[in-house]
Amino acid sequence: MRLKAYAKINLTLDILDKRIDGYHNLNSVMQQIDLYDELTFKENKDIVVQSEFKDDIILKTIYKLGESLKLEDGIFVSVKKNIPVAAGFGSASASAAATLTALNELWDLKLGAKDLINRGAKIGADVPFCLTGGCCFISGIGETIEKMQGVEMDIVIVKPEYSISTKDAYGMLDYKKYEKTFSSIKLRDKKTKKEIAENLHNDFINIQKNEVKEIIEDLKNHGALNASITGKGPGVFGIFENKNEASKAFKQLKDKYSFVYLSKTIK
Repeated sequence: MRLKAYAKINLTLDILDKRIDGYHNLNSVMQQIDLYDELTFKENKDIVVQSEFKDDIILKTIYKLGESLKLEDGIFVSVKKNIPVAAGFGSASASAAATLTALNELWDLKLGAKDLINRGAKIGADVPFCLTGGCCFISGIGETIEKMQGVEMDIVIVKPEYSISTKDAYGMLDYKKYEKTFSSIKLRDKKTKKEIAENLHNDFINIQKNEVKEIIEDLKNHGALNASITGKGPGVFGIFENKNEASKAFKQLKDKYSFVYLSKTIK
């Protein structure tokens, strides 16, 4: 079985507060894009994950699912990486969601969508969204999902030279004091490309290096309606009026940065 594990961007991301259990409550409008990792699953005696990167979340997903259902089945997983890692595009969460989906079918578990989402939430905050897809308003620690209509948009994404782990990002955000001036709820009813672009926001912008802010300005100078970071960063995306404008910016920027990708949203 071969599955595409699609990347995501956060059109908005508000970190509300830190819970007693260490997790953070958040509000976010999340959107899938057409960049994806490719995962191939085959029946196997043992559990084996073959990847150029250390894919701990795939092993974690397999073992957690097996232990909870008292299974001893094996599986072979081959991963072809296309999504930049540790950049906020959801590569790990997308892989976990694809793994849950594949094992549910290959192991004939007959788990419903709600059950998979609940299990996914225990693996990672973005996994429930990756299981749902499209465009969604997310709240709680990521487990509460409200499906949105979404808007077709042409996107250019850029990965800066540095990366940030989720643990470090939240640690820096908790330490850094900043004034909250935005609510993701504002974007929930926006239905045009222009309205969405005008309301991009991410609290993690407060911990980014100057390189990120320079990329955001670069995208806007090359025609983006607006640009922002995704997840905890430092990945950046710009929204464009149409594919022609996005393609033009992509061609002008692809040799300037180490990772630039011409993308579009998935409804």
